[in-house]
Amino acid sequence: MRSRFLACLALFLVLFLAVQAVAETLPDAVSPAALEETPAPGAETDLTGTLLPEATEDPFPFIIRYGSRDENKIAFSMDDCYDIECVKETIDICREFGIVMTFYPLGIILKEEDRDVWQSAIDAGCEIGTHTMNHGAIGAYETRVLISAILRPQERLDQVLGYHYPIRTLRPPYGNIEDANGRITHAYNVLKLTGFQHVVNWDVSQTDPAKALPRVQNGSILLFHARPVDVRCIRTLIPQLKEKGFEFVTIAELIGLDKEVATSTDLFVFNMADYY
Repeated sequence: MRSRFLACLALFLVLFLAVQAVAETLPDAVSPAALEETPAPGAETDLTGTLLPEATEDPFPFIIRYGSRDENKIAFSMDDCYDIECVKETIDICREFGIVMTFYPLGIILKEEDRDVWQSAIDAGCEIGTHTMNHGAIGAYETRVLISAILRPQERLDQVLGYHYPIRTLRPPYGNIEDANGRITHAYNVLKLTGFQHVVNWDVSQTDPAKALPRVQNGSILLFHARPVDVRCIRTLIPQLKEKGFEFVTIAELIGLDKEVATSTDLFVFNMADYY
């Protein structure tokens, strides 16, 4: 009986060592815990959510709140853009003071009858980004809905302009891409899959010029909306900030993207099958 026990034990040890040897030659599996992990600032993940090495050549994290604190560049941005008259007045102010800014309209407000307004923004050197299709919370969307929400505005913008104007920056509604559990992994992966390298938030949100002015510093991103109170604040702030020596740039320029936008005659047509 003892010899049989020893023989079984020896066989077990041989099998155990063999399995270990094979396991060492296989790639590590992605655990459920890894799929729930939130990337650290500046870290990237593959499409499964597994953390990848930090991209050292990129000076910005995925979620950007401001640009370089070493340069006197700042960026004005305007979300939603429901009131097209306020948008028009803001563009006129940009022309008047010789500055540029970035507009983040919702896809649902982009209409062909406003083509001249959006073209005038581009002609003034301003940038058009996206604030998603209808202002839903990004983190709460399942994959197909999220892809649609962030890409259909590109199709709508191209239809309005009559040519392809690539959207390069995205402002998440409520400044948030977290899910109900506070994780960003799902939204992060979908955004990277669809070509967005960053999402852009802000570090100054104030419609009282007296309160906004002392908060602005090198690299600041200022948040406004298309409302009369915001437009009045913008008109008051611009000369004050110019006097302090700040240079006004688009969000894209602030985060190091090419200043010129590469347009084309090939209009973007959204097709879910290209992504999912």
